[in-house]
Amino acid sequence: MKKTEKFPESKTLIDGHNETMDIEALSAEILKVIKVDGFVHIKQPLSQNAYQALLHLLGTIIGRTDLVVDAKLNQLQQMKRKHNINRPSVYLPEALAFHTDTPASHLIGWYCVEQDEVDGATLLLDTTDIKDYFTPAELSVLSGVNVQYMIRNPNTNEEDVVYQPLISQKNSTYQVFYVPWNLSNHHNGAQTKLLEKFSEYVVHKQRTELIKIRLAPQECLFIDNHRMLHCRGKLPENTKRHLIRYYISTCLIS
Repeated sequence: MKKTEKFPESKTLIDGHNETMDIEALSAEILKVIKVDGFVHIKQPLSQNAYQALLHLLGTIIGRTDLVVDAKLNQLQQMKRKHNINRPSVYLPEALAFHTDTPASHLIGWYCVEQDEVDGATLLLDTTDIKDYFTPAELSVLSGVNVQYMIRNPNTNEEDVVYQPLISQKNSTYQVFYVPWNLSNHHNGAQTKLLEKFSEYVVHKQRTELIKIRLAPQECLFIDNHRMLHCRGKLPENTKRHLIRYYISTCLIS
């Protein structure tokens, strides 16, 4: 598939800082850029300690996952799954389609420990223009489409299914929760037609406005999880790629 890459503007690359920089100033700049661009790529290397300090200034960490290709970790994950057990896994090398993650996470942060030798890039699509592609009436129909996601019940440790609308309006903007492999199967005719249009929208954005971020070791990336879709391509089975993904709950980008 041909990809037209839209590389981030210089304002999205925060350069020239080190661990002696005021971390509070850095966190404020990250939030400022994300509100405008939806993502921020910090190219200057950060130690994991500095990165942890940064995370705590941005919000509350509600999840952490080591993103590695690992058959044993995938097997353990499969044993814990109860619903839609064949959904994609971050522990497998297969490509992941564009999606958002759990809606409880306002920000997603990735820290690169080691990158794939060939690629391993994170691919992004910005949905901030969705109101230009769909009419208000169409967006209202899409807000009636439920997307499921799974949470771990703290009492039973079992996997429970909860639902979130595909589109949610917040003030003058629209938030997106899109997980194509978790779309509910119960749609009326209008919803089915608009889901097809939404898929076409994603393909159009991928062809014309793809953002590609290939993190180097000790670089990091943050995105607005309610705005940016993300994915990655297929990885070699023996890849050494290791990113640490953090889910961050925050009210600072509202």
